[in-house]
Amino acid sequence: MAQIAIEGRPNIVDKKGHMAVKGYSTTMNIVYNRDDVRKNAFNLKEWNFYQFKCGEYVLQMTMGHVSYMSSVSLALFRLSDGKKWEIGSMKPFGKLNLDLDPQGESYNQYVAKDFAMSFEVTSTQRILHFCGKNKQYSNVEVHLVADNDPTNPKMVIATPFAKAHQFYLNYKENYYNASGFVAFDDVRVDFDNATGLLDWGRGIWPYKHEWFWGNLTDHIDGVPFGLNIGWGFGDLSCASENMFFYDKKAHKVGHLHVERDENNYMAPWKLWDDEGTICLNFAPIYDNYTQNKFVVVDTHCNQVFGTFTGYVLVDGNKIEIPALTAFIEHAVNRW
Repeated sequence: MAQIAIEGRPNIVDKKGHMAVKGYSTTMNIVYNRDDVRKNAFNLKEWNFYQFKCGEYVLQMTMGHVSYMSSVSLALFRLSDGKKWEIGSMKPFGKLNLDLDPQGESYNQYVAKDFAMSFEVTSTQRILHFCGKNKQYSNVEVHLVADNDPTNPKMVIATPFAKAHQFYLNYKENYYNASGFVAFDDVRVDFDNATGLLDWGRGIWPYKHEWFWGNLTDHIDGVPFGLNIGWGFGDLSCASENMFFYDKKAHKVGHLHVERDENNYMAPWKLWDDEGTICLNFAPIYDNYTQNKFVVVDTHCNQVFGTFTGYVLVDGNKIEIPALTAFIEHAVNRW
């Protein structure tokens, strides 16, 4: 599999709205020129997704929209027993004015009745805030502050599809360290010393699609470690989105072999690459299954949390991965 590194600072699409660059990078050097993208705006999808893990708790916060609907959600769940708390808001034909550059300073906000969420990015922090209520909860609050280091390497990929105007520009950043709290009425969880990630996506895709995505953010003997893997989505002949980060240095990985039981998400998984750079075992413990149906939207996702063990090679040295909790998800969507 080719691994084409994108250099310079190219636009993601040309003046006709056709995809202009393909491959991967470890920094956000690809320009998301939204005005040219909007020349083919039907099915345009944009979202910012944050996930943080602290002990047995996982927090997820999402702002996003497609051409015909905006969706904002907040979810807290406990891995030990699957207990979940969540709140969300959807607006048909509503759009969010989301940022153009996930590395730059920005302020994203969504406000509706009894519902307010904001993501603020400064040169040193990422500040996530929520306050709201619904029929189930009288008071929901989140305040989380994560360290922001613009020099961190990222997994950035420009993925094509069959049609010239279709593309996927994706930015994933690992190992945010955060502090703060989450509260659903009387349930309050401190998120001090949490670790997290950002999944930032912009693109025009086929209405029907699916993907596999896995991500790990933690430490190995005090050294920051991150892992991003993915397959099954778009044309990956120019680059995979497989990459790991050790001591804040990026290491590209090519094609992954995956051994799993296709009829049982909770059975063990095994993953390895052709070069012997990475060898992982994944033991599932909880399937955070989600499904959304709304008019023309139909999404299904098995986000399976479990423990990764195995090793990666860094400059010829084998780095053993202890039992670190993370996830692999399989999404099958129409949206």
